Amino acid sequence: MSRRPHEYLLSVGSNIEPARWIPFALDLLAERVEVVAASPWYAVPAEGRSGQPDFVNLAIRVRTDLPPRALRTAMRSLEARCGRVRSEDRYAPRTLDVDVVFGSADWPASERLPDPDLTRAGYVLVPCADVWPEAVDPASGRTLRDLVEAGFAAWAAEHRRVEEA
Repeated sequence: MSRRPHEYLLSVGSNIEPARWIPFALDLLAERVEVVAASPWYAVPAEGRSGQPDFVNLAIRVRTDLPPRALRTAMRSLEARCGRVRSEDRYAPRTLDVDVVFGSADWPASERLPDPDLTRAGYVLVPCADVWPEAVDPASGRTLRDLVEAGFAAWAAEHRRVEEA
């Protein structure tokens, strides 16, 4: 019995050699899921600790039959293959950070989706709206496009897009 495919939004970031790790991660990701679309890359100052290089952030819309928890597990494995070392310091530099932000699957009650950063962080919302503007945030009932226009249009205009490597 095959499972029905779902679409998900993934938030991807790197501030350790992003020109190396993001394309490598995208190639590995394409081996596991169907990549529907990838947003432009955005340069964003690192949060929480000064002196770090900027993050490069983007969103990827994927299609897969993996349920949410299995997709999260696969993304943790992808991060590890790209040299990610997890620590207690949530602001530590990283080669790769991949978060499952949103999706069409039914979420188990234990899953924290959509990710709260979807509607409060421009570096998550704007790239996600680039690749799935008509997706509806279940909390507000508004499309991602509407959320950007309502509160993040200035963020989108201020943060430069980075040329992919």
